[in-house]
Amino acid sequence: IHNARKLIGDGALGKISLAKAMWNWHFDVPLRDDPPSGKLDWERFQGPAPHRPLDPKRFWWWRGFWDYSGGNMTDQGTHLMDVVQWLTGNSSPKSAICGGCIANAKRGEVPDVFTAVFEYQDMMATWTLNYASAYEFDWSITLQGEQATMFIDRRGYRVVKDPGGSAQPWTASPPKDIVAEMPDKDSGELHQQNFLDCIKSRKEPNCTVETAAAAVAGPHMANLAYRQGRKITA
Repeated sequence: IHNARKLIGDGALGKISLAKAMWNWHFDVPLRDDPPSGKLDWERFQGPAPHRPLDPKRFWWWRGFWDYSGGNMTDQGTHLMDVVQWLTGNSSPKSAICGGCIANAKRGEVPDVFTAVFEYQDMMATWTLNYASAYEFDWSITLQGEQATMFIDRRGYRVVKDPGGSAQPWTASPPKDIVAEMPDKDSGELHQQNFLDCIKSRKEPNCTVETAAAAVAGPHMANLAYRQGRKITA
């Protein structure tokens, strides 16, 4: 990711107009109703959330309920929008809209299929999650620039040069020759090590509290847009 950021900073993509974050996973595991083994302090588990009778599925799959989490939107979106904003030099978005549905997790409350659209100062971004399909399985980020497009996933990054607006008829398939690429070598281990080192040294980690807050701001705005059925502005 650091190498990808340097490449972007050096102008390899040109002006970025659109970022697309995506996560696909065919998640069809039924919500559990069996009581947890051992002792469970249900009152403590609920914390300041509204009091509800003991419900095992709320314990096992707490992230599927608005009382305890921001759902899949903030769960995975925080990770991906952090990368999008860091790579493009943006902080939290100016506005957000969102639409979604519950395709498989019918006994939960949060959508398991959605698309959020974020407006930044000079670009747009989308965050799409589909937990009802394994097509293009796992996460990915696409950054579309005037000069080239960058694809990022667990394999690393790849850059494809843009042929230009008049280079091909709009019906033709544009060339997809890879002009730059780098495989993932550490799978996040260096990032985790930085956090552990900072616990010992008391230094500021690579991802500061302010950076993390900005990363989750967009997903929070998108959740509000989804639940209220309107555009949310910062």
